[in-house]
Formats: sequence, C-alpha cells, structure tokens
Amino acid sequence: MAEEIEFPFKVTDGYLGPQAKFFPYGLACLSHPEPVLILDTNKLEIVIGTSEKTRFTTKFLQVEPKKECSQYVFTQNQGSEYHFTIAVPHTGWYKFQIFALPSSEAGPNMINVFNYILHVQQADHYVESFPKQYPLWKQEGCFVYEPHMILKGVREVGVKFRYFIPKAADVQIKVGDDWNPMEKVEPDIYEAFLDFSKGYPAGTKVKLNVKFGRSSKYDILLEYTI
Repeated sequence: MAEEIEFPFKVTDGYLGPQAKFFPYGLACLSHPEPVLILDTNKLEIVIGTSEKTRFTTKFLQVEPKKECSQYVFTQNQGSEYHFTIAVPHTGWYKFQIFALPSSEAGPNMINVFNYILHVQQADHYVESFPKQYPLWKQEGCFVYEPHMILKGVREVGVKFRYFIPKAADVQIKVGDDWNPMEKVEPDIYEAFLDFSKGYPAGTKVKLNVKFGRSSKYDILLEYTI
C-alpha cells in the first residue's frame, strides 16, 4: 500500500514501518500493521505489544507547516500492551515515530523502532491538548479511562475522573488550589466526580496527585490545563 501512495514530501528508503530493532525487542503491531494510515477521522489509537518490560517515547510531527505536536499524543500501558492515542485539531500529513528500549538493555537512549505516516483527511472531533505526562505516569503503568482531555472553559457539574493507578496510597485531583480526594472503587482503580460549575480562570491547572507507599509527599502524574 505504501508504495502506491505519492507523498507530497520526501520519504527516505526504509523509513516506513518496523525498524531494525522492532522484532528483536519482541514488539508487535496489535492494531495497525500498515505504516501508512489514510484517516477519515482525527482520532486514532495505535497499540503495540511487548514481550518484556519496555520503555517507550514518541515523536509526532506535522509535515506542513513543519512543527512538533507532542501535545496531541497520549501514551499509557495495560500490562504487555502500550496504547498511543493520537488526536489532532487539523487535517494534514503527520509523521509518528515510536522509540523503545527494553528494561533488560542498559543505556539512556531509546531507539527508533517503528515509523508511521498519517494523512488526516477529516477533523470530525473537537480536541484539546492531552494532559502533560510526568515520568511516573509511564513508569508505574497507570491508565486513564476518563477524561483523556478537558475542554477549555468547562463549567459542568459531575465531571468524571477514573484512573488505574497501581501501588497508590492516596490519590487527589487538585484544581487550582482546591484538593479533591478520589475514591478507590476497585483494586487500583480510583474515581471522583468534580464540580467545575463555578468556573475556573483560563489557564487553571488540573493535576493528578498520587502518594505512593509510605511517602509523605504527592507526586504529580498528569497535568491538564483548562
């Protein structure tokens, strides 16, 4: 399929699809094996399977105009699966690059393991930037059920927050200066319903704060901006 598409930009030989270390690292495409994705939507989830504990990072680039769009990618894992959710506000061509390194291999630098090219032909969803992801979010294997993003100027009552957070001793959602405890409703799953009806100032931060083990301090895992 990739060979039949004429790209409006140069694509070097060997750029698309699995790179040299993809299969040796025990990785597998669980959702999108084709490296060129022609989309009638601006939301997509790519799932990569792992055979051992692996660290990931990504790079997401808009081709024209050229700019990095990392705020439109959200990474999380469920067991041996890594989920990369992409949601962009505009149509166009994009490059999505996945980097990985198994925990069994030493070294700080992750290696490019798979490259996609996306052509978003229709923006059928309104999207905001994903929350900022702090290192512990990925390291602890956390997962967000909702919300993946919070719309600017939200004034709803009962906005649902639901997360999977292993090893947590206490979980709080901080909106501006307001702390809101989350309830443990299932093993490692926390929920809260927050009231945004009073209207917070533009630019207010909504932070997922977690206390692990016997620690006396809270770590920030996610940070939304409303």
